Amino acid sequence: MVDAPRTSGWFTAPNLLSLARLPLGLLFWFVMGAAPERALPALLVLAAAAVTDVMDGITARRRGADLAGVGSWLDPLCDKLFVAAVLGALHVQRGVPLGLLALIVARELLQLPMTLVYRAIPTLRRWLQYDFRASPLGKAATISQFLAVTALIARLPARVPIVAAFTLGIVALGDYVLRAIEMGRHRQGAA
Repeated sequence: MVDAPRTSGWFTAPNLLSLARLPLGLLFWFVMGAAPERALPALLVLAAAAVTDVMDGITARRRGADLAGVGSWLDPLCDKLFVAAVLGALHVQRGVPLGLLALIVARELLQLPMTLVYRAIPTLRRWLQYDFRASPLGKAATISQFLAVTALIARLPARVPIVAAFTLGIVALGDYVLRAIEMGRHRQGAA
């Protein structure tokens, strides 16, 4: 039996699983509502997004290297767009205060200006090597975000998962920065 050729670029199974979170974000807006009975459909969409997130990682690891490098930035981008859709729906349709939602996504809110500075300053780009791959801390922060959002959707007490999402998010962001610095130092030492 001949192995099927591996597709490089955009149209790989892991990338398609990542991209599936975009229409799921739109679907979340349609199924979410203020009424308590709308919680189950919203939680099912959230679960479907979580499954695509887990499956794209598993599929990517099984397939081997992402030769085009698309998956390393596409997956976190799709994650962030899905989460933005969910948080937007929670604010607009459920009236969840923006301050609470900001705590859940503090990592992303701080990471955005840091990424813009990184992209804008050529010296930083030459020295630091930003690593988009999720770390165990980053994965824990994402899980805690899902738990906080689940609590808000289900109208359960959300204080502990929100604080956990904030804390783990900040620690994960610090880990990303330290990894970038370490990679920069390693590259300087090798030169």
